[in-house]
Amino acid sequence: MSPGAGLLNRDAAARVDSARARARHDALVLAESESLAQPVTAHRLWPVQSAHGARLDLGERLLDVPGFADYSGEIASVATGACSLGPQFEQRVASLFHAQRRLLALELDALGTEWLFALTDLLVARIRRQARRAGLRASAELNPGDEGLALGAQRTVLALAGAGSHGIKVTPGGMLSPVKSLTFVIALGRALPESSAARCDRCGARDRCRIRPT
Repeated sequence: MSPGAGLLNRDAAARVDSARARARHDALVLAESESLAQPVTAHRLWPVQSAHGARLDLGERLLDVPGFADYSGEIASVATGACSLGPQFEQRVASLFHAQRRLLALELDALGTEWLFALTDLLVARIRRQARRAGLRASAELNPGDEGLALGAQRTVLALAGAGSHGIKVTPGGMLSPVKSLTFVIALGRALPESSAARCDRCGARDRCRIRPT
């Protein structure tokens, strides 16, 4: 590659980065000015009646969590949670795509995902504090669809979290509606292994994710 071509490529990359930065700023202004985020959270704690490998008997329901199988006998209870930003984010993203404002739509969608993760992190931190006060350790959270928790568990986890009254639903394909919603499970026990794995480290899409921290 000639020096001139390399310079042109750097200039093009700089223009792309500049355009994305402007779109990111505009997305933040739009989200805040239109109050697109309508955050809701729900969580419940379920004592484990019995455990047989991946299958946990929580009394009202059975929950299969292969990710907990290696230490299921040490689990005293399971925390289930759900978070959502409401439907306005996805509706505004759709309207921007319809108006051919694709870059702004992509940045707004990414911003919504970041805010959803931040909301979830706050709820998970609350659960971990409660566990520590009770003298318990908390596992890493698992989301339906992760390795260790099948997507088919989505409906059960949502029901166990008591999130139906907040307008969060499961689609026939096992996804959540509103789109900017998330559910999780956390194991609690006195002798659970410590886990330091971050969400991005556990995600199968980490190598191609646009919003992963660098």
